[in-house]
Amino acid sequence: MKYMPILLKGFTLMELIVAVSVVSILLVIGIPSYQMLFASNSLKGGASSLYSMLNLSKTESIKRNNTIFLKITTGENWCVGSNEGDAVCDCNTKESCITSVSHNRYKNLTLVSDYSAPFYDRIGNRFNEPSKSFTLKSLVGNEEVHLNVNMLGLVRMCGVNGVLGLNKC
Repeated sequence: MKYMPILLKGFTLMELIVAVSVVSILLVIGIPSYQMLFASNSLKGGASSLYSMLNLSKTESIKRNNTIFLKITTGENWCVGSNEGDAVCDCNTKESCITSVSHNRYKNLTLVSDYSAPFYDRIGNRFNEPSKSFTLKSLVGNEEVHLNVNMLGLVRMCGVNGVLGLNKC
C-alpha cells in the first residue's frame, strides 16, 4: 500500500474573522452577567459574616459576663469588630478584637450604619441601640442588605426588594 499524506486544510481569513467576532460578542454579553454574579456572592458572604459576627458578639457577652462593644468603620473600607469592655479594637487586625469582619474579604461593598456606640450589655444581655441598622450595599449592582439588632440582641437580616432570596425589608 502506498503511503498518502493527509492534507490538512487551515482556516481562511474570513472564517477566522467570523469565529473571533462570534467569541467577542459572546464575551461582551457574558462578562456583565459574571460581574453581577460575583457582586451578588460578595454581598451574600459579607452579610452572612456580619450576621454571624453580631451573633457571636452577643454569645461572648453572655459567656464572659461582660459588656461587649462594637467598633464600626463605615464606607468602602468598612469593618466591624467587637471587644470586651473599653478595650481597643482595630477591626482591620483580627488579633485586637474578639471577632471582626471587614472589606478585605468582601470586595465591592460599602457599609452604612447609624449606630453611634452599640454594645451588648452583660446585665440582661440586651443591645443598647435596637432601633438602628447596618446596611451593606453592592457597588457593582443596585443590591443592598439590612441587618437590624433588636433589644434582645437578635439579628434580623433582610434584602431590599427581596434581594438574594431574603425577606423583603
